[in-house]
Amino acid sequence: MKDRPKKSDAIAGFRDANLVQRSIRYFEGGSGAMVLIFASSSFDERLYRMIEEAGFKVKIVESVSHLLTHDNANACALIVNLDTLNEKQRTRMEQLARQGNSLPVIAISSEYGLAERLIAIRMGATAFIETPVNCEDVVKELVALTERFSSDPYQVLVIDDQPSVMTFLKSTLEHHGFVVHGITDPAQQLMTFLQQHTPDLILLDLYMPGINGQELAGVIRQLDNLISVPMIFLSNELSSDVQIRAMCTGADAFLTKPVEEKALLYAVESRIRRGREVRNLVTRDPLSSLLNRREILRRLDEEVVRCQRYGNRLCLALLDLDHFKRVNDEFGHEMGDRVIRHFSMLLRDNLREGDIIGRQGGEEFLVVFPETVLPVAISVMERLATKLDAHPVAEHLRYTFSAGLVRALPGIPAERLLHSADMALYQAKSEGRNRITCVSEEQAARSSA
Repeated sequence: MKDRPKKSDAIAGFRDANLVQRSIRYFEGGSGAMVLIFASSSFDERLYRMIEEAGFKVKIVESVSHLLTHDNANACALIVNLDTLNEKQRTRMEQLARQGNSLPVIAISSEYGLAERLIAIRMGATAFIETPVNCEDVVKELVALTERFSSDPYQVLVIDDQPSVMTFLKSTLEHHGFVVHGITDPAQQLMTFLQQHTPDLILLDLYMPGINGQELAGVIRQLDNLISVPMIFLSNELSSDVQIRAMCTGADAFLTKPVEEKALLYAVESRIRRGREVRNLVTRDPLSSLLNRREILRRLDEEVVRCQRYGNRLCLALLDLDHFKRVNDEFGHEMGDRVIRHFSMLLRDNLREGDIIGRQGGEEFLVVFPETVLPVAISVMERLATKLDAHPVAEHLRYTFSAGLVRALPGIPAERLLHSADMALYQAKSEGRNRITCVSEEQAARSSA
């Protein structure tokens, strides 16, 4: 089996040094990633605590020169209060950004006009937050930074009937680390593919035998999960009127054949990156940064279809925090929010790559385990319970969770599978909470009747 390209390999082909260096640093983010805070005296201690609760390490930096030390070079972000910078510090940070040596910056300021935002951009800012600081906004931006180049490689769907064009696009993009799916006969292949995959971007030819690219784009935009997916038209068409009409169907760009490699790479990479950012805003729960209810249920539907079609193994876990109302009543809603963020961090850190995690709402969470047998899913949940016991949210507050697990059976739709998991969760709570319960295949089958 051919090894998947490393993320650093995927970036290496780009010629812009600034993009290369920033992208590599994004890849080093994630759980345990270091966040630098400049001029720490201007920030509330609550900000540090919330950043650490989200799984990051905080390091205070008091000098611009310290940003370039070896230990700090691998940080995933720099938080700066623009109000505290003197002219010399600001100028030096702008120089570092121009040289490609700047970390991604989260700029904070009491002034939020154009002048202040331009200063932030020149310093390499990817986010701008007004004071008084909402700590949750800072954490949300940090999570977005570390997920910008996630472990999932960029997925590109190419729709073109010309073998030579398909070969060029596939070889070029795959060489730079993209995963490319090719369709040469959309009438026969497209709908089946889109039932099983949601690409990050679609490249499609404007003119193909028997089918019009503009009409095809209209069909694609009818699908809920593809409304925000970027589309780029490819064509020999030089008429600006035709190109404009094509763009009106929902495309994001128009590339004229023959396409230059550099133009292709930048068009695809920049739109995928932006598309993922927009998709995160739509699909992420703001408090936990996990998938929201709508998206986790959509992903469950997608995995159940794949399971039924190909006979893949699939398990589902429904989790609920025990006595969560008591936490809110006794410690306040701010502590309740801390518990939600804390548990979400533990889920992200201790589940496996490929497991799909979402917040159903309130204190309830949903985990989809693709390609997983039930004993393995149980083991993952038991390990999570052990980690939670070893790492409480606070010294004065410990909490537990209950979980109901079920294995997907042939012919059982997603809603019935979810009902079976809910039945298992109810059983776990009835038996005293703080436990993991499974329903048997017979029970699951009866619950689907």
